[in-house]
Amino acid sequence: MKLLVSVFMVSVMFISAPSSAEKLSEPTAVLDAFRTALTEGDTEVVKDVLSDDVLIFEGGGVERSLAEYRAHHLKSDIKFSQAVPSKLIERTRYEVASLAVITSRYSISGAYNGREIDLTMNETVTVSNTTESGWKIIRIHWSN
Repeated sequence: MKLLVSVFMVSVMFISAPSSAEKLSEPTAVLDAFRTALTEGDTEVVKDVLSDDVLIFEGGGVERSLAEYRAHHLKSDIKFSQAVPSKLIERTRYEVASLAVITSRYSISGAYNGREIDLTMNETVTVSNTTESGWKIIRIHWSN
């Protein structure tokens, strides 16, 4: 009987909880997972969806790897994302073979570090698909 219950529980886990590969089987899902991870402070998901050699352009600066991003701006991007809500205004996706470019515009309003924030942010994200790692973000460009 214990074996039957154990087999049932394992089966339920696989049926009810899709694997991260299933959830992130398309480029927009990878981007959405990244943005949710920033809002939730989930650095493990950030690590999972960004390529090791990701290139991030933000505020006139550049970070040239996941390690550099984690060491420099990831914590502040998480704090900002948690403090200031964003609302998707529009999004387009262009996909060819194993590359996708997703452009998005967000309305961002709230308070951060004692300042009122009210701006439109533009985001361009390039996502690459490989057989080894699936879809990963390889480039991000943020501007406002």
